Amino acid sequence: MLALGRKAGRFSLLRKWIPNMTRRKKSKTQAKRKMSEMILEMGEGFVGVGDTIGERQNRLNAACTAWNMACGSPDVRRRQLEQYREGYLRFNPATSPTDLANILKDMELLIAQKLKMFPNDKRQIASARVVKVEDVFRIEIASVTV
Repeated sequence: MLALGRKAGRFSLLRKWIPNMTRRKKSKTQAKRKMSEMILEMGEGFVGVGDTIGERQNRLNAACTAWNMACGSPDVRRRQLEQYREGYLRFNPATSPTDLANILKDMELLIAQKLKMFPNDKRQIASARVVKVEDVFRIEIASVTV
């Protein structure tokens, strides 16, 4: 779990505030990083935006969906992004074309970030949630290797 700041620009600083004693020591055999760290890094400036836990959860869900999409081939990604668009409109029919275009652009940027930063990590995110502990938001992520 990592703490999320109240403002988008504080993510990289918060990683530095976590005392080294609370971090898992990386051994030579431990090749994989924690998914929560990677999602915060990939979605820096996106994941932690929002005043409520619900708003942050929605953004975390989008980042995790983008991560999972990025693990597929370009054809699979295009098909999944189209399915995402259709599903979004089905559950949010009042969404304007401009808002939908911005949402899809965010997804494409998140996918591109994942591919740039973690091209070889193919783990899929099975679940993710935002938890508020006192005044700090944390994320918990469960992943599977396929």
